[in-house]
Amino acid sequence: MAVMSSQNTSPHVSFIGLGAMGFAMSTHLVRTGFPVTGYDIYGPTLERWRSTCHEIPHAKFRTAGSPAEAVQNASVVCLMVANHHHVHSALFDEKVGAVRALPKDCTVIIHATIPPTQPLAVRARLTDEFHRPDVKLIDAPVSGGAARSINGTLTIMTSSDDPANLEQPDTKMVLENLASKGKTLYTIPGTLGGGQSAKALNQVMCGIHIPSASEIMGLAATSGLDTQKFYDYLVSKDSTGKPPVGWSWMFENRGPRMLTATPPMASAISIINKDVGIIRDEEVRLGVELPLLNKASDVLTAVMKTHASADDSCIAQYYLGFDSDRVNLVVEMAGQSTLSASEQESMIRHVANAHAIIHLISAHETTKFARALDLMRPEQRKQWFNIISGAAGGSTIFSEVIPRAFEDADGVDAAFKKYAAEKFNGGIVEKTISLINHAKSQGYEPKLLEAAVGDLKALLGQ
Repeated sequence: MAVMSSQNTSPHVSFIGLGAMGFAMSTHLVRTGFPVTGYDIYGPTLERWRSTCHEIPHAKFRTAGSPAEAVQNASVVCLMVANHHHVHSALFDEKVGAVRALPKDCTVIIHATIPPTQPLAVRARLTDEFHRPDVKLIDAPVSGGAARSINGTLTIMTSSDDPANLEQPDTKMVLENLASKGKTLYTIPGTLGGGQSAKALNQVMCGIHIPSASEIMGLAATSGLDTQKFYDYLVSKDSTGKPPVGWSWMFENRGPRMLTATPPMASAISIINKDVGIIRDEEVRLGVELPLLNKASDVLTAVMKTHASADDSCIAQYYLGFDSDRVNLVVEMAGQSTLSASEQESMIRHVANAHAIIHLISAHETTKFARALDLMRPEQRKQWFNIISGAAGGSTIFSEVIPRAFEDADGVDAAFKKYAAEKFNGGIVEKTISLINHAKSQGYEPKLLEAAVGDLKALLGQ
């Protein structure tokens, strides 16, 4: 075990929860000179973290046997656990909870994605039940995946019950280190839960785009496309650096794993399923309906029955049939096509346009959710647009349509209708319906695309 240096000017960080994201975030802190105490309830994960830190030159770290032990001497405590139940357990468990061992005036940062109502519930327990008003609490969910965690380029959305908490030097040092030296660190106005509300908006997009990326890759394969060529087209950029219609952050990120016979575990199905579950609970609480998000939730629920711990890129195999002889068709079609060169070029654009229809409806549902969350004032809209467009929920369509929706004097829905009429003219809807029908004739069910086309036709008044 490495020895902490008393000479270190970086704050002592306790990191509780060393899953894919927590592991990457905490080891990034170690690599950049922070003394870190790590804890995870799962022993093998904690041992792997210890071994990884041992390999980092000049690392200052130690491991702990409980949350209470982990927070001793920490000025900043980071929680990256699976859900809000684990947040409460890590802090308040009667035997090993951190609350009684938290140093006076320390800061607790909740990085986990939890319901927007929960940070205030944690604050109430800290103050009223455990008499720890001195503990500063920050709500700071993240977006960007493990790769950006490792690089310290996460998007982080922060809120607190006291704005001064976000200006504490130790806290700022940790958060800025994880968020592109502060360039992708956002302060959400209001109180605790604001960060989670901003993250929930992003997760509407992510919750649709993760399964839709798999659905569209499966559609490309069953349409006879070279799946590698299709992927390369959608992640290409024009001379201005703009990706084509049909691009999304999730498609670019998940695509390589879909194209690999044995993809690495990067993000389990259970994670996005949990996040979408939070949004569905918020739909009920707020009285708003997000039909395409709910359809995506149905897909995730179906995959969860047999593949809860699998990487979410396996959704492509769900669409093709886990027990089917074409389960690996996306991989098998990489580098080959059943179409002529000219047919393939045309089909690539047809499938890309189909993907863009899903992205349009997901962007529209995000505005509906933002309205329900009371996040549609001009300064709020600008902030969450900047967050999502630069985070895991981003897409070409989102970056195009949302600014127009904000500026249109006729309102958001009218702006979406105008944009849809311009973007999806020239028979694109009809060609997409033809794609859907052809896929279904082959036993392939593009569920999100079919729902999105129905929503698009309703938006256009067809």
